[in-house]
Amino acid sequence: MRKAKIVCTIGPASCTPSVLERLINGGMDAARLNFSHGTHEDHAAAIRAIRQAAEQCRSPVAVIQDLQGPRIRVGDVANGSITVAAGETVWLVPAPEEPAADDQCPRIPITYRDAAREWHPGSRILIDDGLIELKVTAIAAPCVACAVVTGGVIASHKGINVPGTPLGTPSVTDKDEADVRFGITQDIDYLALSFVRGREDVAAAKRLVAECGGDVPIIAKIERADAVAHLEEILDEAAGVMIARGDLGVEMGPEAVPLLQKRIIAQANRRRRLVITATQMLESMTHQRRPTRAEASDVANAVFDGTDAVMLSAETAVGRHPVETVEVMDRIIRAAEDGSQRGVVERRQVDGGDLSLPEAICTAASSAATAIRATAIVAFSELGRTALLISKQRPPAPIIAFTPFETVRRRMALYWGVRPQTMQQIAQTDERIDEAERRLKTDGFVKPGERIVILSGTRIGQPGGTNLVKLQEIR
Repeated sequence: MRKAKIVCTIGPASCTPSVLERLINGGMDAARLNFSHGTHEDHAAAIRAIRQAAEQCRSPVAVIQDLQGPRIRVGDVANGSITVAAGETVWLVPAPEEPAADDQCPRIPITYRDAAREWHPGSRILIDDGLIELKVTAIAAPCVACAVVTGGVIASHKGINVPGTPLGTPSVTDKDEADVRFGITQDIDYLALSFVRGREDVAAAKRLVAECGGDVPIIAKIERADAVAHLEEILDEAAGVMIARGDLGVEMGPEAVPLLQKRIIAQANRRRRLVITATQMLESMTHQRRPTRAEASDVANAVFDGTDAVMLSAETAVGRHPVETVEVMDRIIRAAEDGSQRGVVERRQVDGGDLSLPEAICTAASSAATAIRATAIVAFSELGRTALLISKQRPPAPIIAFTPFETVRRRMALYWGVRPQTMQQIAQTDERIDEAERRLKTDGFVKPGERIVILSGTRIGQPGGTNLVKLQEIR
Protein backbone atom coordinates (compact mmCIF):
# COMPACT_ATOMS: atom_id res chain seq x y z
CA MET A 1 0.00 0.00 0.00
CA ARG A 2 1.38 3.41 -0.99
CA LYS A 3 1.38 5.71 2.03
CA ALA A 4 2.24 9.22 0.78
CA LYS A 5 -0.76 10.63 -1.04
CA ILE A 6 -1.08 12.23 -4.50
CA VAL A 7 -2.93 15.49 -5.19
CA CYS A 8 -3.87 16.23 -8.81
CA THR A 9 -4.88 19.64 -10.11
CA ILE A 10 -7.96 19.23 -12.29
CA GLY A 11 -8.25 21.28 -15.47
CA PRO A 12 -9.11 21.01 -19.16
CA ALA A 13 -6.84 17.98 -19.63
CA SER A 14 -8.41 15.95 -16.83
CA CYS A 15 -12.00 16.99 -16.20
CA THR A 16 -13.79 14.28 -18.16
CA PRO A 17 -15.35 11.22 -16.49
CA SER A 18 -13.07 8.74 -18.26
CA VAL A 19 -9.86 10.62 -17.41
CA LEU A 20 -10.93 11.20 -13.80
CA GLU A 21 -11.60 7.51 -13.33
CA ARG A 22 -8.18 6.67 -14.79
CA LEU A 23 -6.54 9.24 -12.52
CA ILE A 24 -8.21 7.70 -9.46
CA ASN A 25 -7.29 4.17 -10.50
CA GLY A 26 -3.76 5.43 -11.22
CA GLY A 27 -3.33 6.83 -7.72
CA MET A 28 -5.08 10.19 -7.25
CA ASP A 29 -6.16 10.69 -3.62
CA ALA A 30 -7.19 14.36 -3.75
CA ALA A 31 -8.32 16.73 -6.50
CA ARG A 32 -7.25 20.38 -6.40
CA LEU A 33 -9.37 23.03 -8.10
CA ASN A 34 -7.49 26.27 -8.83
CA PHE A 35 -9.91 29.17 -8.34
CA SER A 36 -7.53 31.56 -10.09
CA HIS A 37 -9.17 30.21 -13.24
CA GLY A 38 -12.67 29.20 -14.30
CA THR A 39 -16.19 30.13 -13.28
CA HIS A 40 -18.34 28.77 -10.48
CA GLU A 41 -20.29 26.83 -13.10
CA ASP A 42 -17.03 25.25 -14.32
CA HIS A 43 -16.00 24.28 -10.81
CA ALA A 44 -19.44 22.94 -9.88
CA ALA A 45 -19.33 20.67 -12.93
CA ALA A 46 -15.80 19.55 -12.00
CA ILE A 47 -16.82 18.69 -8.42
CA ARG A 48 -19.79 16.68 -9.65
CA ALA A 49 -17.55 14.81 -12.08
CA ILE A 50 -14.92 14.10 -9.40
CA ARG A 51 -17.48 12.79 -6.93
CA GLN A 52 -19.17 10.63 -9.56
CA ALA A 53 -15.84 9.18 -10.69
CA ALA A 54 -14.84 8.49 -7.08
CA GLU A 55 -18.12 6.68 -6.48
CA GLN A 56 -17.66 4.68 -9.67
CA CYS A 57 -14.15 3.67 -8.56
CA ARG A 58 -15.31 3.09 -4.97
CA SER A 59 -12.46 5.28 -3.70
CA PRO A 60 -12.62 8.35 -1.46
CA VAL A 61 -11.22 11.49 -3.13
CA ALA A 62 -10.81 14.75 -1.22
CA VAL A 63 -11.63 18.00 -3.05
CA ILE A 64 -9.31 20.93 -2.30
CA GLN A 65 -10.53 24.44 -3.17
CA ASP A 66 -7.42 26.56 -3.80
CA LEU A 67 -8.22 30.28 -3.50
CA GLN A 68 -6.58 32.86 -5.74
CA GLY A 69 -5.75 35.26 -2.90
CA PRO A 70 -4.26 38.71 -3.50
CA ARG A 71 -2.29 37.50 -6.51
CA ILE A 72 -0.93 40.30 -8.69
CA ARG A 73 -1.09 39.45 -12.38
CA VAL A 74 -0.43 40.92 -15.77
CA GLY A 75 -3.73 42.06 -17.28
CA ASP A 76 -4.94 41.58 -20.84
CA VAL A 77 -1.97 42.48 -23.05
CA ALA A 78 -2.74 43.59 -26.62
CA ASN A 79 -2.22 40.64 -28.99
CA GLY A 80 -1.73 38.36 -25.99
CA SER A 81 1.91 39.16 -25.24
CA ILE A 82 4.62 41.80 -25.47
CA THR A 83 8.41 41.43 -25.79
CA VAL A 84 10.62 43.66 -23.67
CA ALA A 85 14.40 44.04 -23.82
CA ALA A 86 17.00 44.69 -21.11
CA GLY A 87 17.58 48.40 -20.58
CA GLU A 88 14.17 49.36 -21.92
CA THR A 89 11.68 51.43 -19.88
CA VAL A 90 8.13 50.14 -19.43
CA TRP A 91 5.05 51.42 -17.60
CA LEU A 92 3.04 49.15 -15.31
CA VAL A 93 -0.50 50.45 -15.61
CA PRO A 94 -3.43 49.46 -13.36
CA ALA A 95 -6.03 48.94 -16.08
CA PRO A 96 -7.90 50.92 -17.30
CA GLU A 97 -5.59 53.82 -16.29
CA GLU A 98 -3.14 55.50 -18.64
CA PRO A 99 0.43 56.41 -17.61
CA ALA A 100 0.96 60.01 -16.58
CA ALA A 101 3.94 60.49 -18.89
CA ASP A 102 3.26 61.11 -22.57
CA ASP A 103 5.84 58.86 -24.18
CA GLN A 104 6.03 55.81 -26.36
CA CYS A 105 7.25 53.36 -23.70
CA PRO A 106 5.43 50.02 -23.66
CA ARG A 107 2.39 49.85 -21.38
CA ILE A 108 1.85 46.64 -19.42
CA PRO A 109 -1.54 46.36 -17.70
CA ILE A 110 -1.54 44.91 -14.17
CA THR A 111 -4.35 43.88 -11.83
CA TYR A 112 -3.06 45.74 -8.73
CA ARG A 113 -4.34 49.26 -8.10
CA ASP A 114 -2.15 49.99 -5.05
CA ALA A 115 1.18 49.56 -6.84
CA ALA A 116 2.04 53.27 -6.84
CA ARG A 117 1.30 53.51 -3.12
CA GLU A 118 3.18 50.41 -1.97
CA TRP A 119 6.08 50.09 -4.40
CA HIS A 120 9.03 52.47 -4.49
CA PRO A 121 12.09 53.19 -6.67
CA GLY A 122 14.41 50.23 -6.40
CA SER A 123 11.66 47.63 -5.86
CA ARG A 124 12.25 44.39 -7.81
CA ILE A 125 9.32 43.25 -9.96
CA LEU A 126 9.44 39.60 -11.06
CA ILE A 127 7.05 38.33 -13.72
CA ASP A 128 6.29 34.73 -14.77
CA ASP A 129 8.12 33.01 -11.88
CA GLY A 130 11.06 35.38 -12.20
CA LEU A 131 11.76 34.87 -15.90
CA ILE A 132 11.27 38.62 -16.42
CA GLU A 133 12.81 41.10 -13.95
CA LEU A 134 12.03 44.80 -13.72
CA LYS A 135 13.23 47.50 -11.33
CA VAL A 136 11.03 50.41 -10.33
CA THR A 137 12.57 53.74 -11.40
CA ALA A 138 9.78 56.25 -10.83
CA ILE A 139 6.24 56.58 -9.48
CA ALA A 140 3.58 58.59 -11.33
CA ALA A 141 0.45 57.53 -9.49
CA PRO A 142 -1.39 55.37 -10.25
CA CYS A 143 1.28 54.07 -12.65
CA VAL A 144 4.82 52.79 -12.09
CA ALA A 145 7.82 53.23 -14.41
CA CYS A 146 10.32 50.36 -14.52
CA ALA A 147 13.63 49.54 -16.16
CA VAL A 148 13.86 46.08 -17.70
CA VAL A 149 16.66 44.10 -16.03
CA THR A 150 15.95 40.73 -17.68
CA GLY A 151 13.92 40.83 -20.86
CA GLY A 152 11.67 38.35 -22.57
CA VAL A 153 8.05 37.77 -23.52
CA ILE A 154 5.37 38.98 -21.09
CA ALA A 155 2.08 37.19 -21.71
CA SER A 156 -1.37 38.05 -20.40
CA HIS A 157 -2.30 36.86 -16.90
CA LYS A 158 1.21 35.88 -15.80
CA GLY A 159 1.92 36.20 -12.08
CA ILE A 160 3.84 39.12 -10.59
CA ASN A 161 5.98 38.97 -7.42
CA VAL A 162 7.52 41.88 -5.53
CA PRO A 163 10.06 40.29 -3.14
CA GLY A 164 10.61 42.13 0.11
CA THR A 165 7.52 44.32 -0.29
CA PRO A 166 4.60 43.51 2.03
CA LEU A 167 1.16 43.28 0.47
CA GLY A 168 -1.26 45.82 1.89
CA THR A 169 -4.34 43.96 0.75
CA PRO A 170 -6.11 41.36 2.93
CA SER A 171 -5.26 37.71 2.38
CA VAL A 172 -8.94 36.95 1.64
CA THR A 173 -10.11 39.20 -1.20
CA ASP A 174 -13.69 39.95 -2.26
CA LYS A 175 -13.31 37.31 -4.97
CA ASP A 176 -12.06 34.80 -2.41
CA GLU A 177 -15.02 35.50 -0.14
CA ALA A 178 -17.46 34.79 -2.97
CA ASP A 179 -15.50 31.65 -3.85
CA VAL A 180 -15.56 30.40 -0.24
CA ARG A 181 -19.33 30.86 -0.05
CA PHE A 182 -19.64 28.88 -3.25
CA GLY A 183 -17.25 26.18 -2.03
CA ILE A 184 -19.20 25.63 1.18
CA THR A 185 -22.37 25.00 -0.85
CA GLN A 186 -20.41 22.39 -2.82
CA ASP A 187 -19.28 20.57 0.33
CA ILE A 188 -15.57 20.96 -0.40
CA ASP A 189 -13.20 18.96 1.82
CA TYR A 190 -10.27 21.39 2.23
CA LEU A 191 -9.68 25.10 1.66
CA ALA A 192 -6.19 26.18 0.54
CA LEU A 193 -5.43 29.80 1.47
CA SER A 194 -2.99 31.68 -0.78
CA PHE A 195 -0.31 34.23 0.20
CA VAL A 196 -0.69 33.70 3.93
CA ARG A 197 1.37 36.11 6.02
CA GLY A 198 0.58 35.01 9.56
CA ARG A 199 -1.90 33.58 12.01
CA GLU A 200 -4.54 36.28 11.48
CA ASP A 201 -4.92 35.47 7.78
CA VAL A 202 -5.81 31.88 8.67
CA ALA A 203 -8.09 33.00 11.51
CA ALA A 204 -9.93 35.36 9.15
CA ALA A 205 -10.52 32.52 6.68
CA LYS A 206 -11.80 30.28 9.48
CA ARG A 207 -14.23 32.97 10.61
CA LEU A 208 -15.52 33.33 7.06
CA VAL A 209 -16.01 29.57 6.74
CA ALA A 210 -17.93 29.53 10.03
CA GLU A 211 -20.10 32.46 8.91
CA CYS A 212 -21.01 30.42 5.82
CA GLY A 213 -22.08 27.52 8.01
CA GLY A 214 -19.09 25.36 7.08
CA ASP A 215 -16.44 23.42 9.00
CA VAL A 216 -13.67 23.02 6.45
CA PRO A 217 -10.00 22.52 7.39
CA ILE A 218 -7.73 25.36 6.23
CA ILE A 219 -4.44 24.56 4.47
CA ALA A 220 -2.13 27.58 4.56
CA LYS A 221 0.07 27.96 1.49
CA ILE A 222 3.64 28.85 2.43
CA GLU A 223 4.87 30.97 -0.47
CA ARG A 224 6.11 34.24 1.05
CA ALA A 225 9.04 35.16 3.28
CA ASP A 226 6.72 36.46 6.01
CA ALA A 227 4.89 33.10 6.06
CA VAL A 228 8.21 31.36 6.67
CA ALA A 229 8.99 33.84 9.45
CA HIS A 230 5.63 33.16 11.11
CA LEU A 231 5.46 29.42 10.41
CA GLU A 232 4.95 28.32 14.02
CA GLU A 233 1.96 30.58 14.59
CA ILE A 234 0.49 29.55 11.22
CA LEU A 235 0.80 25.90 12.28
CA ASP A 236 -1.01 26.79 15.50
CA GLU A 237 -4.00 28.05 13.52
CA ALA A 238 -4.13 25.95 10.33
CA ALA A 239 -5.00 22.29 9.81
CA GLY A 240 -2.05 21.97 7.46
CA VAL A 241 0.35 23.72 5.11
CA MET A 242 1.23 23.52 1.45
CA ILE A 243 4.82 24.22 0.42
CA ALA A 244 4.15 26.29 -2.73
CA ARG A 245 7.69 26.11 -4.06
CA GLY A 246 7.09 28.24 -7.15
CA ASP A 247 6.34 31.54 -5.45
CA LEU A 248 8.53 30.60 -2.50
CA GLY A 249 11.50 30.21 -4.83
CA VAL A 250 10.77 33.52 -6.52
CA GLU A 251 10.41 35.31 -3.18
CA MET A 252 13.42 33.78 -1.39
CA GLY A 253 15.58 32.40 -4.19
CA PRO A 254 15.65 28.83 -5.55
CA GLU A 255 18.70 27.99 -3.46
CA ALA A 256 16.65 28.46 -0.28
CA VAL A 257 13.83 26.08 -1.23
CA PRO A 258 15.38 22.64 -0.48
CA LEU A 259 16.26 23.47 3.13
CA LEU A 260 12.98 25.33 3.63
CA GLN A 261 11.10 22.27 2.39
CA LYS A 262 12.81 20.04 4.94
CA ARG A 263 12.26 22.55 7.73
CA ILE A 264 8.57 23.09 6.97
CA ILE A 265 7.85 19.36 6.68
CA ALA A 266 9.65 18.64 9.94
CA GLN A 267 7.81 21.38 11.83
CA ALA A 268 4.42 20.38 10.40
CA ASN A 269 4.96 16.75 11.38
CA ARG A 270 6.12 17.74 14.84
CA ARG A 271 2.92 19.73 15.30
CA ARG A 272 0.73 16.94 13.85
CA ARG A 273 -0.35 19.06 10.90
CA LEU A 274 -0.86 17.99 7.29
CA VAL A 275 1.86 19.00 4.84
CA ILE A 276 1.67 18.96 1.03
CA THR A 277 4.73 19.49 -1.18
CA ALA A 278 3.83 21.23 -4.43
CA THR A 279 5.03 22.80 -7.69
CA GLN A 280 6.98 21.43 -10.67
CA MET A 281 7.39 17.95 -9.23
CA LEU A 282 7.12 16.28 -12.65
CA GLU A 283 7.00 19.46 -14.75
CA SER A 284 8.58 17.95 -17.86
CA MET A 285 5.70 15.46 -18.07
CA THR A 286 3.41 18.35 -18.99
CA HIS A 287 4.76 17.67 -22.49
CA GLN A 288 6.81 14.45 -22.26
CA ARG A 289 5.88 10.89 -21.33
CA ARG A 290 8.90 10.38 -19.05
CA PRO A 291 10.20 12.56 -16.21
CA THR A 292 13.76 13.73 -15.82
CA ARG A 293 15.97 11.89 -13.32
CA ALA A 294 16.12 15.08 -11.26
CA GLU A 295 12.30 15.17 -11.04
CA ALA A 296 12.15 11.54 -9.92
CA SER A 297 14.71 12.35 -7.21
CA ASP A 298 12.70 15.42 -6.20
CA VAL A 299 9.52 13.38 -5.62
CA ALA A 300 11.45 10.69 -3.75
CA ASN A 301 13.21 13.24 -1.54
CA ALA A 302 9.88 14.81 -0.56
CA VAL A 303 8.81 11.32 0.55
CA PHE A 304 12.08 10.86 2.45
CA ASP A 305 11.55 14.27 4.10
CA GLY A 306 8.23 13.00 5.47
CA THR A 307 5.61 14.86 3.43
CA ASP A 308 2.01 13.65 3.70
CA ALA A 309 1.28 14.32 0.04
CA VAL A 310 2.88 15.47 -3.20
CA MET A 311 1.00 17.58 -5.72
CA LEU A 312 0.79 17.79 -9.50
CA SER A 313 -0.20 21.10 -11.07
CA ALA A 314 0.06 21.81 -14.81
CA GLU A 315 1.03 18.17 -15.35
CA THR A 316 -2.55 17.01 -14.79
CA ALA A 317 -4.46 20.27 -15.36
CA VAL A 318 -3.28 21.08 -18.88
CA GLY A 319 -0.62 18.47 -19.62
CA ARG A 320 -0.62 16.05 -22.51
CA HIS A 321 -0.25 12.93 -20.34
CA PRO A 322 -2.14 13.40 -17.05
CA VAL A 323 -2.81 9.71 -16.38
CA GLU A 324 0.74 8.61 -17.19
CA THR A 325 2.06 11.34 -14.89
CA VAL A 326 0.06 10.06 -11.92
CA GLU A 327 1.14 6.50 -12.61
CA VAL A 328 4.81 7.56 -12.73
CA MET A 329 4.46 9.50 -9.46
CA ASP A 330 2.81 6.47 -7.86
CA ARG A 331 5.75 4.25 -8.87
CA ILE A 332 8.34 6.74 -7.62
CA ILE A 333 6.63 7.04 -4.23
CA ARG A 334 6.34 3.27 -3.84
CA ALA A 335 10.03 2.79 -4.65
CA ALA A 336 11.01 5.52 -2.19
CA GLU A 337 8.84 4.05 0.56
CA ASP A 338 10.21 0.57 -0.10
CA GLY A 339 13.72 1.96 0.35
CA SER A 340 12.68 3.67 3.59
CA GLN A 341 11.23 0.45 4.99
CA ARG A 342 14.44 -1.44 4.20
CA GLY A 343 16.50 1.09 6.12
CA VAL A 344 17.87 3.05 3.15
CA VAL A 345 16.53 6.19 4.79
CA GLU A 346 16.44 6.73 8.53
CA ARG A 347 12.86 6.85 9.82
CA ARG A 348 11.90 10.06 11.58
CA GLN A 349 9.77 9.98 14.70
CA VAL A 350 7.37 12.71 15.74
CA ASP A 351 8.65 14.64 18.76
CA GLY A 352 6.98 13.85 22.08
CA GLY A 353 6.51 16.95 24.20
CA ASP A 354 3.31 17.47 26.17
CA LEU A 355 0.92 14.87 24.78
CA SER A 356 -2.83 14.76 25.06
CA LEU A 357 -4.42 11.44 26.02
CA PRO A 358 -5.28 10.57 22.36
CA GLU A 359 -1.73 11.51 21.27
CA ALA A 360 -0.21 9.32 23.97
CA ILE A 361 -2.52 6.44 23.01
CA CYS A 362 -1.49 6.76 19.34
CA THR A 363 2.20 6.88 20.25
CA ALA A 364 1.80 3.67 22.25
CA ALA A 365 -0.21 2.04 19.44
CA SER A 366 2.51 2.77 16.89
CA SER A 367 5.20 1.27 19.12
CA ALA A 368 3.04 -1.78 19.81
CA ALA A 369 2.33 -2.26 16.09
CA THR A 370 6.06 -2.32 15.39
CA ALA A 371 6.79 -4.66 18.31
CA ILE A 372 4.23 -7.30 17.29
CA ARG A 373 4.72 -6.76 13.53
CA ALA A 374 1.07 -5.91 13.12
CA THR A 375 -0.45 -6.39 9.68
CA ALA A 376 -2.69 -3.35 10.17
CA ILE A 377 -3.69 -0.64 12.61
CA VAL A 378 -7.45 -0.09 12.95
CA ALA A 379 -8.54 3.40 14.00
CA PHE A 380 -12.15 4.27 14.82
CA SER A 381 -12.25 7.99 14.14
CA GLU A 382 -15.49 9.95 14.05
CA LEU A 383 -13.96 13.25 12.87
CA GLY A 384 -10.61 11.94 11.61
CA ARG A 385 -8.44 13.22 14.47
CA THR A 386 -7.32 9.79 15.72
CA ALA A 387 -6.47 8.71 12.17
CA LEU A 388 -4.33 11.82 11.68
CA LEU A 389 -2.52 11.36 15.01
CA ILE A 390 -1.58 7.74 14.30
CA SER A 391 -0.64 8.73 10.75
CA LYS A 392 1.83 11.28 12.14
CA GLN A 393 3.61 8.48 14.01
CA ARG A 394 4.51 7.04 10.59
CA PRO A 395 3.97 3.39 11.61
CA PRO A 396 5.11 0.67 9.19
CA ALA A 397 1.67 -0.99 9.22
CA PRO A 398 -1.14 0.43 7.05
CA ILE A 399 -3.86 2.32 8.92
CA ILE A 400 -7.47 1.31 8.26
CA ALA A 401 -9.65 4.15 9.55
CA PHE A 402 -13.39 3.68 10.09
CA THR A 403 -15.79 6.62 10.38
CA PRO A 404 -19.59 6.90 10.25
CA PHE A 405 -19.39 10.00 8.02
CA GLU A 406 -18.68 10.15 4.28
CA THR A 407 -17.33 13.71 4.57
CA VAL A 408 -14.74 12.53 7.09
CA ARG A 409 -13.89 9.54 4.90
CA ARG A 410 -13.07 11.90 2.02
CA ARG A 411 -11.04 14.15 4.30
CA MET A 412 -8.96 11.20 5.54
CA ALA A 413 -8.04 10.33 1.95
CA LEU A 414 -5.26 12.94 2.29
CA TYR A 415 -3.75 11.37 5.44
CA TRP A 416 -0.43 9.55 5.03
CA GLY A 417 -0.79 5.77 5.30
CA VAL A 418 -4.54 5.84 5.92
CA ARG A 419 -7.09 3.73 4.03
CA PRO A 420 -10.46 5.38 4.91
CA GLN A 421 -13.64 3.34 5.26
CA THR A 422 -17.18 4.08 6.42
CA MET A 423 -18.91 2.02 9.08
CA GLN A 424 -22.18 2.66 10.88
CA GLN A 425 -21.90 3.64 14.53
CA ILE A 426 -21.93 0.62 16.85
CA ALA A 427 -22.31 1.48 20.52
CA GLN A 428 -20.71 -1.64 22.04
CA THR A 429 -16.92 -1.66 21.78
CA ASP A 430 -16.59 -5.44 21.32
CA GLU A 431 -19.24 -5.51 18.61
CA ARG A 432 -17.54 -2.60 16.84
CA ILE A 433 -14.20 -4.42 16.90
CA ASP A 434 -15.78 -7.67 15.67
CA GLU A 435 -17.36 -5.84 12.73
CA ALA A 436 -14.03 -4.22 11.86
CA GLU A 437 -12.28 -7.59 11.93
CA ARG A 438 -14.97 -9.07 9.67
CA ARG A 439 -14.55 -6.18 7.21
CA LEU A 440 -10.76 -6.51 7.19
CA LYS A 441 -10.96 -10.21 6.36
CA THR A 442 -13.64 -9.69 3.70
CA ASP A 443 -11.62 -6.95 2.00
CA GLY A 444 -8.43 -9.02 2.10
CA PHE A 445 -6.46 -6.75 4.43
CA VAL A 446 -5.73 -9.51 6.97
CA LYS A 447 -5.69 -13.29 7.32
CA PRO A 448 -6.26 -15.60 10.29
CA GLY A 449 -3.24 -15.72 12.60
CA GLU A 450 -2.10 -12.18 11.78
CA ARG A 451 -2.08 -9.46 14.42
CA ILE A 452 -3.67 -6.03 14.43
CA VAL A 453 -3.67 -3.00 16.73
CA ILE A 454 -7.01 -1.30 17.44
CA LEU A 455 -7.57 2.31 18.51
CA SER A 456 -10.99 3.32 19.79
CA GLY A 457 -12.94 5.34 22.30
CA THR A 458 -15.07 3.54 24.85
CA ARG A 459 -17.96 6.00 24.43
CA ILE A 460 -19.73 6.42 21.12
CA GLY A 461 -20.46 9.91 19.83
CA GLN A 462 -17.62 11.61 21.71
CA PRO A 463 -15.05 12.85 19.15
CA GLY A 464 -11.57 13.16 20.63
CA GLY A 465 -12.33 10.48 23.22
CA THR A 466 -9.85 7.86 22.01
CA ASN A 467 -8.71 6.08 25.18
CA LEU A 468 -8.32 2.42 24.22
CA VAL A 469 -5.57 0.50 22.45
CA LYS A 470 -6.04 -3.23 21.95
CA LEU A 471 -3.80 -5.88 20.42
CA GLN A 472 -5.67 -8.70 18.72
CA GLU A 473 -4.91 -11.82 16.74
CA ILE A 474 -7.21 -12.49 13.78
CA ARG A 475 -9.33 -15.57 14.29
